[in-house]
Amino acid sequence: MTTFLIHQLKVTNFRSIDSLTLENVQSFSTFAGANGCGKSNFFNALDFVSVFVRSGIHDALRKYGGYEHIHSNKRRKDKARCFDFEIDISFSEKTAEESSRFKYVLSICELDQKTPRITEKVWLGNDNKPLKNILKRDMGREPIIFAKTEDGKTTESTLEKFPADYSALLLFSDLPLGQFLRNIRLYRIDPIKSKEPSGSEHDSTSLNMSGDNLASVLGRLEQDNELREIILEWMETIVPSIEKINTEWQKLNVTTAILFREIGTRRQFPAHMVSDGTIYALCLLVAVLDSPKYGLTLIEEPERGLHPKAINELVSFIREQSQINSAVWMSTHSEAIVRSLYLEELWLVDKKDGKTRMQNATKQGLTDEDFAVLGLDKAWLSNLLDGGLPW
Repeated sequence: MTTFLIHQLKVTNFRSIDSLTLENVQSFSTFAGANGCGKSNFFNALDFVSVFVRSGIHDALRKYGGYEHIHSNKRRKDKARCFDFEIDISFSEKTAEESSRFKYVLSICELDQKTPRITEKVWLGNDNKPLKNILKRDMGREPIIFAKTEDGKTTESTLEKFPADYSALLLFSDLPLGQFLRNIRLYRIDPIKSKEPSGSEHDSTSLNMSGDNLASVLGRLEQDNELREIILEWMETIVPSIEKINTEWQKLNVTTAILFREIGTRRQFPAHMVSDGTIYALCLLVAVLDSPKYGLTLIEEPERGLHPKAINELVSFIREQSQINSAVWMSTHSEAIVRSLYLEELWLVDKKDGKTRMQNATKQGLTDEDFAVLGLDKAWLSNLLDGGLPW
């Protein structure tokens, strides 16, 4: 089992985010606030970094509409042409010897030009050893890799002709940091699309952002008996009427369809006959269970279409899985979600003068015991936590 802690995360110049710094973010965290306060922009910024690390700056800019659609309008023009990202993160394995700590600094400047200039630096260490620089890349120049020889000396290797528009983290794809940033998965589930059968063109490798390939991914997961039982067990908890879920190959239209059976019935029925909340819950279970060892799963509004009791069960499941698989962060403006959280898991999001702000719910110096009688949701709605209200 791998756990992680983000000591510091900083995002600068992305839509409503002018400069945002978070400290000590847990593997399971929820960002609560009103519509339009910047929760989605924060998740988009993390996805932007992930696309850049996987596919280069041009793919990242293309996905988010180019410079005009990503830079902060609150910045002066000379300050708005650079996107900056920093992360200081620890990965802890079963033993202290297996733990590692990374710091990654990224700056992408001249975003309005044909080929933006990229600066990257990476440090590696652990809780017992200081961080040491292993990668340096200055303003679009070739990356320099630092390595230690057997006699303890440091060597420098310059990688000439490295592509100017790609991340040098491709050189460290086997390290936890590289895997973590590549495997940031953002989900904005569309239950209507998720109900549709998956054609042969749908990739079953991982669930798409909208969930439109759910049938294909579920078909792959149900080959694992343990995963199939976990999915069914949790779906029975969240939607008690469900007795069976499976996929079936449709020869007539060459697709994979999801079929359900309820308690007390013999015949199965297709996904388009179940509620949006049911298919939404199934999508979230699949997304969380199918996450990689190193990664971050971002889920927007997990409460959609679900009963408050089901939400509580779903949050418990996601919290548990975040300690086993990838970390999971959610965004919400639902009191049912907040009610299911611990204080340190809640981040309050609001906007002042057009700029997104975030603070952890523990900032007031209070504890979960302080809200034992009132409840975290009522404390939130009463503004006792000072921010992140759903209106």
